[in-house]
Amino acid sequence: MVFLLLFQNPKPQIGVADLEQKIHQQVNFERKVVERTPLEWDDQLAKLAQAHSEDMAKRKYFKHVNPEGLTPMKRAETAGYSVCQLMGENIYQNNLYSRVITEKKRTTYDWNSIDQIASTTVKGWMQSEGHRQTLLEKNYTKEGIGVAIDEADDGKVYVTQVVCGAEPQTQK
Repeated sequence: MVFLLLFQNPKPQIGVADLEQKIHQQVNFERKVVERTPLEWDDQLAKLAQAHSEDMAKRKYFKHVNPEGLTPMKRAETAGYSVCQLMGENIYQNNLYSRVITEKKRTTYDWNSIDQIASTTVKGWMQSEGHRQTLLEKNYTKEGIGVAIDEADDGKVYVTQVVCGAEPQTQK
């Protein structure tokens, strides 16, 4: 019995707020690399992002537009958020583990740490042209990150980033 306990890979405790902040830090690191100003954290945008992540996890879909046809901007308007001239959204579906090993009726998981989940989320956005453009857009000034973990559905981690900024001023 002691032998089994030594080789168990315990499931890490993932604090949603901590994960959101780690992703926020990773986003600003990527912006710094290309000499963009860091995005300020915005609690209202984070609530919008959180609501979308929770909705995707609860209703088992993964899209920018929800089943009622509401776009990110329409969801923001419905929630009473109208501060932005420009708004964008990135979503990502991650997992609590990177692989499952089943051997002799025993299943073990290769659990991801909070740092791995944050890193692979931002890396995924950076490897997608559209998501990369949203993440690095110079006219965005603030963001909110929302994470929902669906433990019942294979440990899926739904991440939404909502970014906001002002239209660039045109020269007259």
